[in-house]
Amino acid sequence: MDINKTSSMYLAMMYVYIKSYEEAISDFETAVKDTGFADLAIEAVREKFRERIERVSKELDMLSSGS
Repeated sequence: MDINKTSSMYLAMMYVYIKSYEEAISDFETAVKDTGFADLAIEAVREKFRERIERVSKELDMLSSGS
């Protein structure tokens, strides 16, 4: 694999991770305010992260099978 392609993929994945973290914090704050129960808020954020991880994993699989 080309080093530039690898570096670009790494930077893209770091961006997704940081953006997801930022959104998860925001979602957690909103969920706590809406429900008042931290355990429900944590589960909601956990589910959202699970969905994002699955989406990124599928995209990486498509990228790796395409090269």
